[in-house]
Amino acid sequence: MLKKFRLKDVLAGHKKNKWKRSETEEKKSEKAPSLFEYISSAVIDGELPEDFTLPVLSEDDSQIVWADGALDGVGIYHMGFSEISDESYALMADAVQAADRKDFNKADELFIRLGEKGASAISLIDPLQSYIMDHQEELTAGNIYEYGFHALVDSSDKECVKYGLSLLELFDTDSHKELKEIIRTIGLSDEFSIFAIFVMLRWEDGNNEVWQLAKKIHGWGRIHAVERLEPASVEIKRWLLLEGVHNRIMPAYSALTCWRKSDAETILRNDPTREEFSGIRDMIGELLDEGPVPGISEIDNSDDVIILFLNKAKQMASEVEDYVIVRDIRMYFETEDPEHTEIVSLCREILSTDRCREAVLEAVKGGRAIGLAQDLKLDYKEDSLALMKSSFQSNYHLCTFLMEEPGNKEEVMGLFRQQLPLSEMKTRPEKSLGVGVKYWRQQALEILLQELRRYPLEGQDFVETALQSAPIRTRHSGIGVLESWVSAKQIPLSELLPEMQELLCRLREIEPDEEVKGKMTRLIAGNITFEVLS
Repeated sequence: MLKKFRLKDVLAGHKKNKWKRSETEEKKSEKAPSLFEYISSAVIDGELPEDFTLPVLSEDDSQIVWADGALDGVGIYHMGFSEISDESYALMADAVQAADRKDFNKADELFIRLGEKGASAISLIDPLQSYIMDHQEELTAGNIYEYGFHALVDSSDKECVKYGLSLLELFDTDSHKELKEIIRTIGLSDEFSIFAIFVMLRWEDGNNEVWQLAKKIHGWGRIHAVERLEPASVEIKRWLLLEGVHNRIMPAYSALTCWRKSDAETILRNDPTREEFSGIRDMIGELLDEGPVPGISEIDNSDDVIILFLNKAKQMASEVEDYVIVRDIRMYFETEDPEHTEIVSLCREILSTDRCREAVLEAVKGGRAIGLAQDLKLDYKEDSLALMKSSFQSNYHLCTFLMEEPGNKEEVMGLFRQQLPLSEMKTRPEKSLGVGVKYWRQQALEILLQELRRYPLEGQDFVETALQSAPIRTRHSGIGVLESWVSAKQIPLSELLPEMQELLCRLREIEPDEEVKGKMTRLIAGNITFEVLS
């Protein structure tokens, strides 16, 4: 924190004008609320609604839209960040100098341009703060602070808001109650959580502030909060044990962190309560998934821990989630460590109990644990079909399990024909990706199409509907089925399905997406070998 940048030296000026915006800025705000205003107006009972997202400025529905916080999260965990280019460094320096001159419009323009050039705020935190520290003698603390506040509360540009928070991180903001409340509020958005956390950690009670925030956020923000939260109290440790791993993105990101910080192994070696056992179970389940980040392989005595957990499960397992994790453990060790027969035997022993069968059969009635029911050779067909009939929109995904058995396919396809208005779904092609609830019928169709790949020539009416659907993704799915069928039969489409060939020829003339058009062309040209998805 910069010694010369003392917040108390610049508060007086702000208290006089109470951060009032200019008339021009007020008019601009009427047209487009700032992101802070957008977020604060959406807060209900201290949290944002589960379906909350920041506004998307682009009206192009064909562009992939990152979930709030996802682009920064993927950069942190997977891609890393390249060194700042000379051009971006110069833009950054010019933006800081503009802020120092109180030319906030220019500073906004330059910070926004930085973001448009791919120089994200998360990748430039260190260069930005280093630049300011290196030039602190020539910069005016009050002006830099004032710009940071302006960017935080007035901007409708995501990167600009983040740069504002990065600047405010340099100040002692702990005594400013109004600003702290603003930071707590904007931190509720997964897009800004990590930047708010960086500021909070400068506060005297920063760790507790991060914990309080972590309990209110459930996406990328929670992942970042858990990573930076210190287990400084019994209450925090317990929260990490029971709740820390749960997020809406991918719990595996936080599994190893929660395992270590909650002291889960020590609790497991003693006598965990039912609640503690469930928390440990959830962490172990996610530790087995080492796709996004390291997990079980990072625990030195992992085999001993798993055996200990399974021995506890022999007495404590009662919920279907317990048995799902036991099955996951069995499958993991059958694949990764087939010589470890003790673990596999323990899993099979637990899964063979009447208590397990009863829990799974009860779960199947609600459409859960179908994979485990298959594994245990328990009947799930009637319950799954009943769920699809009673609430198709919520349960159409169950066709994935049912279609694995050839004997179920006619009944499943008949149900889809009843529930989907196939003729109405045929429309002109668009460049839409088909994301969102309004496209749920197309999404249901795509799920069925994935299963039709294994059944050549069956369900042609679904394929025809997909080829004539608005979303690009649905048309891709229909073409994928034709590619699978042609590859399986090793017969060109013109011979295999002449009418489908004619349809493709007509549709190619009006297809707006070049990739889809290229796939159509290859089928029309008689290709019989494709890279077919399993």
